[in-house]
Amino acid sequence: MSSAGQILVVVPDLGDSVTEATLTHWLATVGTIVEPGEAIAEVEAEKVNIEIPVDTRVRIDRHLVAEGDRVNIGAAIAEVTPVD
Repeated sequence: MSSAGQILVVVPDLGDSVTEATLTHWLATVGTIVEPGEAIAEVEAEKVNIEIPVDTRVRIDRHLVAEGDRVNIGAAIAEVTPVD
């Protein structure tokens, strides 16, 4: 569960048959401010390699998985806090 004001960033749907992915690379470190549309991580699944962007300006508070970890689609990978 996240604290008040925090948002969980999750692995998006990557297609009908894809149920999990590997987080291959963090693009934003903890404490970094990320602008809308910027990617915070890269994931790979089967033949799909994507970057996971944020929709609003946020600070990365905590990575919930490590590079190389397998994660289920819809699983939380990071906690972020919106910033003005």
